[in-house]
Amino acid sequence: MPEKDYYEILGVSRDAAEKEIKRAYRKLAKQYHPDTYKGDKKEAEEKFKEISEAYEVLVDKEKRAKYDQIGHKVVDEAFGPEGFDWTHFTHYRDVEDIFGSAIFDSFFGSVASPGFASRGGIFDVLFGTREGIEKPVRGADVRLSLDITLEDAAMGAEKMIEVPMSRICKACGGTEKAAYDLCGVCGGTGTVSKRTKILLTIKKGVYTGYEIKILRGGRPSESRIGGEPGDLHVVLNVLPHPIFERRGDDLYMSTPISFLQAALGGEVVVTTIEGKHVKVKVPAETQTNTQFRLHALGMPRLDGGSRGELYVQVAVQTPGNLTVRQKELLREALVGA
Repeated sequence: MPEKDYYEILGVSRDAAEKEIKRAYRKLAKQYHPDTYKGDKKEAEEKFKEISEAYEVLVDKEKRAKYDQIGHKVVDEAFGPEGFDWTHFTHYRDVEDIFGSAIFDSFFGSVASPGFASRGGIFDVLFGTREGIEKPVRGADVRLSLDITLEDAAMGAEKMIEVPMSRICKACGGTEKAAYDLCGVCGGTGTVSKRTKILLTIKKGVYTGYEIKILRGGRPSESRIGGEPGDLHVVLNVLPHPIFERRGDDLYMSTPISFLQAALGGEVVVTTIEGKHVKVKVPAETQTNTQFRLHALGMPRLDGGSRGELYVQVAVQTPGNLTVRQKELLREALVGA
């Protein structure tokens, strides 16, 4: 089989961008339409197949990379030893977008044209029934991660988030073309990007890994005939807190007390995760690292009315910078104790 230069067939340079390749294909496809081609239909069919083979390779990044490396040997890998035929062509919509669905009737409508049926034959034979092609396609799900504070998790919150999406280009209807050229709005991709703002409600008691699902909050359908959007999945990540450590629904914290408070007893005021000031009674002769439990002042339990506990661990602070007299008095008080 004689080797073909696919770049030469489409009339583009070897470093041509995808847009240039698409533009060249559209131009040649129009040129070899039977209404404009100066020759017989058989010749048009052969030329159209040749430019479609080149397009199939060069518009596909993986096939093109292999073609640039190993040249025409890519034909055996991509199309098999018999070479390219219409069963290998995956960009039939690009052809239909240029000429409409009637293109194959006018091109290959004769039953005498080998390999093609009449009305809609190329779609029915190669790509299944038209009903199978045109059914609505659901949009893709979107999965995001959102950082929140421990206060957000304890008290609940509302967060405005931005979701990156893509939707069918309204200028070209997803066909990637405008007046038989690449669409100037989407640049030939058929979709345009946008960011959508969504107000997210965070329940009390959520935890790292908790997932919020918003039905139909994902990407719109990329099908030109529509379909419902995908879903949005937001996975929460509760950030570490400078004071509280969370263990399940319980919270742990540490607070300093003076040497005098530890020895004689007293009260210390702590602040809960919700900002409330609570007094903790410290009995006399309390040792450092003693832990006190404050009932139902921890995290609210998800979807429940109860709460976890708050554990307060005290750290006795040894007085510093004592005067000589203070040291003497301390010795006198503690001698024999």
